[in-house]
Amino acid sequence: MIGARQRLWGQKMVTTNDGRPNSLAHDAYVALRELIVTCRLAPGERITEKRVAAELGFGLTPVRRALLRLNHEGLVRTLPRKGYQVAPLSIASVHELFQAWRILAPAIVELAFGDMTARDASRLVAKEREKARRAREASDDLVLVEQASELWMTLAERTGNVRLLEMYMRLIVDLRRVFTLVLQDPVALNATKFGSDELWALMGPGRTRESIEQFIDLAHRSVLEILLSRPSVAQAEVVVPAGKTAQ
Repeated sequence: MIGARQRLWGQKMVTTNDGRPNSLAHDAYVALRELIVTCRLAPGERITEKRVAAELGFGLTPVRRALLRLNHEGLVRTLPRKGYQVAPLSIASVHELFQAWRILAPAIVELAFGDMTARDASRLVAKEREKARRAREASDDLVLVEQASELWMTLAERTGNVRLLEMYMRLIVDLRRVFTLVLQDPVALNATKFGSDELWALMGPGRTRESIEQFIDLAHRSVLEILLSRPSVAQAEVVVPAGKTAQ
């Protein structure tokens, strides 16, 4: 049974050190959220409390609480009498996501590096760049996405702006889902410049708001083109809304 769970979900069954309902609900939430963010539960996929409980090894009560929390965060949707659905991604929602990221990212970089010494900035960039290089050599795109997310989290925290950090944390969930969907082959990875030298150059002394915006615009266009061109898009319920096209 455990082997079957690992094959289906791609992760080990979660256990806890105590039996408190709140602790179990939190652990269930963390495990289920990670499956959604990394697209091991695909956008649009339908799930039930019983299925989640059986596969992750939790009781129905903590799973129900975890799903309610994820519903509140917008990562799942309640389907009356049918269970739940992992929140789909549409071309329109991806477009809006990158629009928001284009506004937020330059502010994060400017504030984070504003009071950082050149030496500290160089060390930070070199450390994260080396992590990305190793992930690319290992062809581990999932790790690449996680490391990029951690870099931006570090920068968002360094801004000292709690509201900015909260906005980033809301955006990064769907950004991770989008990049996980598209970074499944070398062509997509190169097209988006994700983890490339161009990205790290944005953190250097020559960075400008315009250069960051241009980089995000390039990633934006590339992601939309990839999503629209791949057969798996339909399976993931990433579809073009009626009457709309990607810009």
